[in-house]
Amino acid sequence: MPMRLRLVGFTLLVVFFLLAAVILWPATALAPWVERASSGHWRLAGAEGSIWNGNGMLLARAGDSASWHIAQNIRWQLRWSELWRGRVGVDTTFEQGSSLIAVTTEGLSIEQLDATLPAPVLLVLLPGALGRYSWGGSVHLRSNAFRCAWNNYFCAGEIELLWNDAEVDEVPGNKLGDYRFRLVGENQALRINLATLRGRLQINGSGEIAARGLRFKGEAAATEPNAATLDAMLNTLGRRTAIPGKYLIDYREAGANQ
Repeated sequence: MPMRLRLVGFTLLVVFFLLAAVILWPATALAPWVERASSGHWRLAGAEGSIWNGNGMLLARAGDSASWHIAQNIRWQLRWSELWRGRVGVDTTFEQGSSLIAVTTEGLSIEQLDATLPAPVLLVLLPGALGRYSWGGSVHLRSNAFRCAWNNYFCAGEIELLWNDAEVDEVPGNKLGDYRFRLVGENQALRINLATLRGRLQINGSGEIAARGLRFKGEAAATEPNAATLDAMLNTLGRRTAIPGKYLIDYREAGANQ
């Protein structure tokens, strides 16, 4: 066999094995990435399949010393057709809902999101002391356009969160209520607008999450007659006003680089 044909055959064999390795890249390879991306709050367990088409269990914990608990079963599948557009598109299916996320050389975008997740899965990502509370309830997320660039952490678009049957173990009694959050990407900051839909804790305001940390300003009030447990929590977040049971919230949590 001529040397040239042998070289071509060897090259094709190498390409074949490399392609097979990429296609069959095990789903377990995603586990370290998930943990790093969530700053140690999430873990992917029981991963099966490949990084392109697989499933697993998402675990969550509130802090480094907290125990892991099962948060959600998830499944993901690559949209091969998106590769022709120079993008990596991934369909993700949750126990309740789904999402479509696209990754390009410029950044990451959420092109469809309509899913319900347990509140602790998301709220453990809050910075500082807020992330260490034992949150409860469920959060419904909706978005048709939200994107972030790799460079300068530039974000644009909007995500709506409906937090239903909100509760926190540190505040015993009935559930706190239902709340709507609007997260709007504006350059290097994520703007937050919070409104109460119903509940015994009325809280409304706005703020931002940026490199310097979390900032929020608003008003809060307990609507029930015996609100001692709520008052204790609100005392840590704001200051009393002349109106009994009403507080002005001015919460700041510095970022890691502050």
